[in-house]
Amino acid sequence: SVDLLVDNVDCVIRGGELVDQSLVARRVANVPLTTVASPAYLRAHGTPTHPEQLESEHHMVNHFSTRNGQPFTSEFTKDGHTVEISGRYKLSVNESNALTAAALAGLGVSQIATLTARPLIERGELVQVLSDWSGPVIPLYVVYPPNRHLSAKVRAFVEWVVDLFSQHPQMSR
Repeated sequence: SVDLLVDNVDCVIRGGELVDQSLVARRVANVPLTTVASPAYLRAHGTPTHPEQLESEHHMVNHFSTRNGQPFTSEFTKDGHTVEISGRYKLSVNESNALTAAALAGLGVSQIATLTARPLIERGELVQVLSDWSGPVIPLYVVYPPNRHLSAKVRAFVEWVVDLFSQHPQMSR
């Protein structure tokens, strides 16, 4: 994890709950997650029909917190009822590209960004599972140190990021 002040970094993009309240955070998007698995994984293990099966009959690949090293729970909502599970993790990673690669490699069921999942599903590389359950929505922020005089470059970058994400209606703020 980058320390903006110590590492002299202008800004970063972070997802999820923000811990450091001393920084300025501008929400740029909400990232919905889709639950997926590879066709090979599903052939070998079957298709889950309820999230609770991910704790007993299936393996998951999940994110873990860089702050405490613990895996995040997975959340599923259907008809106003939310189920939060710990899952049986075959692998836990702290980077979204690694999460997607692990799902593609057939290492388990994963919740990945819908924007990433959609083309992989359309090409048949991944299959959406538990489609009657919606996954969580992760807030995405541009974070920068508090300065009274935000540089023109950082201001331009922040505005560009806001504009970029506004072009994807499924990631509305």
